[in-house]
Amino acid sequence: MCRGALETVNQCICDACVSELPWLEDCCQQCAVPLTTDALCPDCQSKAPAYRRCISAFIYQAPIDNIILRLKKDPYVAEIKQLTALLAERILRCYQSTEQKQEQKPSLPELVIPMPLHWRKIAQRGFNQSQIIGNLLSNYFLYEHKTPLKVLSDICQRTSNSQAQQALDKKQRARSVKDAFSIDAGSDFSLKGKTVAILDDVVTTGATANALASKIVDAGADQVDIWSLARTSWNNSSQ
Repeated sequence: MCRGALETVNQCICDACVSELPWLEDCCQQCAVPLTTDALCPDCQSKAPAYRRCISAFIYQAPIDNIILRLKKDPYVAEIKQLTALLAERILRCYQSTEQKQEQKPSLPELVIPMPLHWRKIAQRGFNQSQIIGNLLSNYFLYEHKTPLKVLSDICQRTSNSQAQQALDKKQRARSVKDAFSIDAGSDFSLKGKTVAILDDVVTTGATANALASKIVDAGADQVDIWSLARTSWNNSSQ
């Protein structure tokens, strides 16, 4: 971004520019919506979401927004591998911090489910960007931390092709994704008793992630977390 010299380990973004990225710091303890403190937001206080917590690395603003928008068109965007590695380190720190408070060994969810796309969108785009991130995340955990991460992309399906979410307000988004997902009852892999992370590129209002989390909980999962590269709120979203 600064056009300066790169160390080999940096891949695309130098250390100075990494430090200048819009890191998500103060946010809601549960849904991770950006706040001025780390308290629970009013929405989570009034009605807790179906998931336990959301972990995001960045705020959805420049240059992260531009990188993610390019990822939706090109699965080979150069920066995405490095951003996924930064997300992986953020995820590990969050679980380590939580487990240390509980004096337990840090443990990641047993299963990661990339946010499904409707088959029409897959046909149009040719790939699922959340699946791309999931594969990179799995490789990073395996080779950098010797931690296998099972990514399962075929157990959940998106059954409705709703209109573009950026055109909707918060309540409309929630209605548009109601009953938008199904779980493959014929799958050989059961979600019963599992801990699951839903992986997405961007979480906006959280309505889509919450709808899928509800389905996964209904299928017997013990708990569900949300992981995403970026987090924003509906009123400043441009994705």
